[in-house]
Order: sequence, then structure tokens, then C-alpha cells
Amino acid sequence: MLLPAGFSLHDYGPADVEAVRALHRQAFRALAAGHHTPAQIAAHDALVASPAYVEDLAGSNLLLARDGAGLLVATAGWLAMSDRPDTARIRKVFVHPAYSRRGLATAMVRAAETRAGSAGLPHLFVRANINAVPLYETLGYRAVEPGVMPAGTEALPVLFMCR
Repeated sequence: MLLPAGFSLHDYGPADVEAVRALHRQAFRALAAGHHTPAQIAAHDALVASPAYVEDLAGSNLLLARDGAGLLVATAGWLAMSDRPDTARIRKVFVHPAYSRRGLATAMVRAAETRAGSAGLPHLFVRANINAVPLYETLGYRAVEPGVMPAGTEALPVLFMCR
């Protein structure tokens, strides 16, 4: 799927770390706030600020969407799952709050799915943040089981889904 008009797709590089961190913090605070406690949001902020997050980004085959002015507005990535043969985990799907509801999340997930498929991973899995479950359902993912994502001393509720 192509990005909506006015946006361009780019590969992630080390120079993008701080812009990606800022986007991930801002998007989670705004778009997931209705589904998480203040402590969970603070724990997510701390996770994004950690040195381990930089390593996580580097291994996530991350794609970036930029607007016409070059502002980072969305990310999505994937990685091969060692415990599930032929399966990619879609991850790091974040959209700038000012750009939500424009088809960017759908386009970014589809781009990540395409890249994972090109890498020989036809099956898809996602640890969906609870606020993103409707997006993944629309994209054809089905629930596997509820779970949590560890974030420091907090556990963020997620739904494991596959397609």
C-alpha cells in the first residue's frame, strides 16, 4: 500500500534515533492515554528513553514516514520471530497525533508486512497495544490471547494477534 499523498517512506538510520524517540513518546502519550494509567505512560516514556531502546530500534527493520516538510510522522517495523518459523512480528507502529486518522498507520503496517514477506516471512504476528486492536482487526489480524508488555515496573496490556 502506498502512503497517502504528501508523505514519503524512508529507511531508519542511526541519525533518526532522537526523532523516533520523540515521536514514540508523543504518540503513546496522546493516542494511548485513554487506555493506560499515568504510571503506565511514564513507564513507557522511560522505556523509550533507555539505551536498550536504541538497540531495539536498530534491530526492528524500521520504516519512517515523513511529511512534505521532512517531519517524522509515523514509524513501523518488523523482525523475524525465533520461536515462530516463517513469522514476522510487526512492531513500533506509531503515528504523530496531528496525523492520526489519515491512513498512515494502515499504510505503514502494510509496508512493514510487504518487507517482511519479501524477506521470506509470510506469517504475521503483533503484540497490539490495546488502543490499536481495532486497527489490526481492520487489517485482518485475529486475536490469539491477551498479554502484557513489560515496561520497567509496569505491565502494559496488549493483545497478541496474528494473520
